[in-house]
Amino acid sequence: MSRKIILLFVIAVLIVGIVVLINKSIKKSDKENSDKIKVTASFYPLYFFAKEIGGEKVEVINITPSGTEPHDYELTTQDFINIESSDVLILNGAGLESWGNDVLKNLSPEKTRIIAGEGLFVGNDPHVWLSPVLAQHMAGAIGEALGDATSLREKLQALDVKYRQGLSNCKQKNIITPHRAFGYLAAAYGFKEVPITGLSPEAEPSAQELANIADFARKNNIKYIFFDSLASPKLSQTLAKEIGAQTLALNSLEGLSDKEIAQGKNYFTEMETNLANLQIALQCQK
Repeated sequence: MSRKIILLFVIAVLIVGIVVLINKSIKKSDKENSDKIKVTASFYPLYFFAKEIGGEKVEVINITPSGTEPHDYELTTQDFINIESSDVLILNGAGLESWGNDVLKNLSPEKTRIIAGEGLFVGNDPHVWLSPVLAQHMAGAIGEALGDATSLREKLQALDVKYRQGLSNCKQKNIITPHRAFGYLAAAYGFKEVPITGLSPEAEPSAQELANIADFARKNNIKYIFFDSLASPKLSQTLAKEIGAQTLALNSLEGLSDKEIAQGKNYFTEMETNLANLQIALQCQK
């Protein structure tokens, strides 16, 4: 009996020890998380920039689910909770977040610091993150709240150089895109965007508008019609078939899927893929 009692005592001590170690680990993890700056970003590019700048010092939540288009996304109850408990909320602005104004009305600026891209927009076009030059300004604004943005801004400067060099000698000066998202990019590097639809990828052009774009494509000898991976490619495919062109991807980077992220894709890899496809469509000398 005494041996059994000793054995049970040893087992009990081991169990207590394991429980204590687990509790210490949990408390340490909770403390580490509580020390981090809690950041909520409205969609993928801002999430990526915040992670790049803040590193281990930040805990970043992306409001827009992976692979989801942010223009028409509606907040869930959990989204509201995440926003209200954040130290920093990063918005794009210019109407990209349909919920933005309502949230800001009910958010205490003393509790949550708000960062938005106001001042960067021309008209009502929100797609400033697609311009490496304007993205540097966004990075700087985020850096004021989260830490040194020098490294990210240098990467964006290098990306700008790649675009300037890669698009410096091109025969074609026009691209046809699925929706109006690449105006800032086009203005920065000397070509023109002709969108099939407006700012929202869900908009439908009229038959006359589609006919006018087809006529423009023929007159300007356009060989490629772009589509966006987050939206249906049907309009681009229809137009390409109509004029005897091919289709190419041009990622608006409004969101990456979990699969794409698992494959190592990010803002920079996709912007470089965009550059390669632009060089094809614009018939550029490399």
